[in-house]
Amino acid sequence: MEAQRLREVSTSLIRRMFEVVERAKKEGRDVISLTIGEPDFPTPSEVVEKAIEAIKAGYTHYTSNLGIEELRTAIAERYGVSKENVMITAGGSEALMNASLAFIEEKSRVLIPSPSFLSYFTYAKICKARISEVTTHDTNFLPEIDRISEMMGRDVSVIFLNYPNNPTGAVIDGRRVRAIAEIAMDCGAIVISDEIYDQIYYDKKPTSLAGYENVVVVNGFSKSLAMTGWRIGYVVAEKDLIDSMLKVHQVNGVCAPAFAQKAVVEIMHSGLFDQIVSRMVAEFRKRRDYIYNELRKLYWTVKPEGAFYMFLEVGKNCMEFAEKLINYGVAVTPGIAFGSGNEKFVRISFANSMENLKKAVERIRLFHDSETT
Repeated sequence: MEAQRLREVSTSLIRRMFEVVERAKKEGRDVISLTIGEPDFPTPSEVVEKAIEAIKAGYTHYTSNLGIEELRTAIAERYGVSKENVMITAGGSEALMNASLAFIEEKSRVLIPSPSFLSYFTYAKICKARISEVTTHDTNFLPEIDRISEMMGRDVSVIFLNYPNNPTGAVIDGRRVRAIAEIAMDCGAIVISDEIYDQIYYDKKPTSLAGYENVVVVNGFSKSLAMTGWRIGYVVAEKDLIDSMLKVHQVNGVCAPAFAQKAVVEIMHSGLFDQIVSRMVAEFRKRRDYIYNELRKLYWTVKPEGAFYMFLEVGKNCMEFAEKLINYGVAVTPGIAFGSGNEKFVRISFANSMENLKKAVERIRLFHDSETT
């Protein structure tokens, strides 16, 4: 029998759409998938070479639960904190789960802006908390300080923030995000700031909340170095918060792969990290500009300032829209995966080749025209 805490948790709609696409492909249908949230680039050869060197050097065993000290130090230097404020995790998702189990009280409220990454809702449900959604549709997908303040209270244990945002690409300004952290602090709430897309931005640089005593910053190298399968994440927080999350991490993730940790730190020490990121972001920018300029002619959307997503208001039930669009050879993610108020939205991932994006745009245009004539 399934545990009660999982009764309200459903399978990820993103993964379900992925399976729909795979099934269509097995049937011989040509489907361009704009669903999965990972860079379409291979892990850079420089990272792969460093990993092979690490494996040959014996980095194939457990590390400290906290992670390799030199990697923690390198990350700490980027944030201007001590290595005692950094813990390496088995991917950003494990970091989010560790923080959720450490700080979400049962029956407390958890504040989540909508739209937001679907896993935050799952973490809150697993922890048996009550979800309060902060709508952002009327403010270009950015949470209003006054709205947060009105909803905040002593019964709130955690607020999730994710900027650059998945699924909208919105980037919050420093003044606003710092104000939210301070409102949460006044109420004794922890802010879990998911900054996994912080290196992928275009015209507006994201602000990190690292250094606040009530903030857990979650990040990793899945997106910035195209290492989704390598599972290298980390948290940056005050030591007492690290100690609480360590209680979960030591029996959950234990440690991230040693050779992958070593490869990342070597890339950081070599000065290649920023070069690799710049190459990838330059390509994402071209794709962002193209797909935004084309699809805004058909549907309402906000220009993404970060990440590699765009959230389209399609004017009809998102599930029906996504199911019909599959027949035109394009897969998108229905908006209901990302919280309330998203029933007429879909997420587009432009982490795909320009060739495929151009084909997808033509197919979406054909579908749009067929629906409006």
